[in-house]
Amino acid sequence: MSGMTRTKLQLKPEEDHLLRILYKQFGITTDNFPRLPDKLEEVSDTFNGLTGRADTGPELLHYMITRRKSKQWVKLGRKGSQSHTDEHLFSKEDWKQVDAIYEELQIPSDSFSLDGDLSKKLQDEFARRTGTIVPAMVISAAMVTRRKAGKLATLKPKSNEADLGFEDIDEVVG
Repeated sequence: MSGMTRTKLQLKPEEDHLLRILYKQFGITTDNFPRLPDKLEEVSDTFNGLTGRADTGPELLHYMITRRKSKQWVKLGRKGSQSHTDEHLFSKEDWKQVDAIYEELQIPSDSFSLDGDLSKKLQDEFARRTGTIVPAMVISAAMVTRRKAGKLATLKPKSNEADLGFEDIDEVVG
């Protein structure tokens, strides 16, 4: 950095939480990300897609390293801190609602992160059921983690066009 001053990246608590979830899911230490620029880019693309932000991989890595150096970042591996899990995010009843929403909507958990309309639908449905407003990106990221841990039901297979029956109401009437 020749004479440039790095601006300090500011993340909201839910954004910080999401970045921690992604960090654990990718399982790559902050020391190894510089050797894996494509993975760092994947983390930043995923993070930005979930949050609507436009942070670069190096900016996010700097944020993580700064936190790590001040002992405010999650550790990976057997000796790492496992205390920062998703389980504390919601009550048992809230988790039941997350699971029910997932099963009732029959939408892959990753899709909530990638589609703004689905993301809003997830947030609104969770708020309706629990009376709590939680950012969709937090619910979505927690849902993905839960699915990967095998805690969510398998979605029903999608039907193919042959299984649709009729496509036009006139076919039923006629």
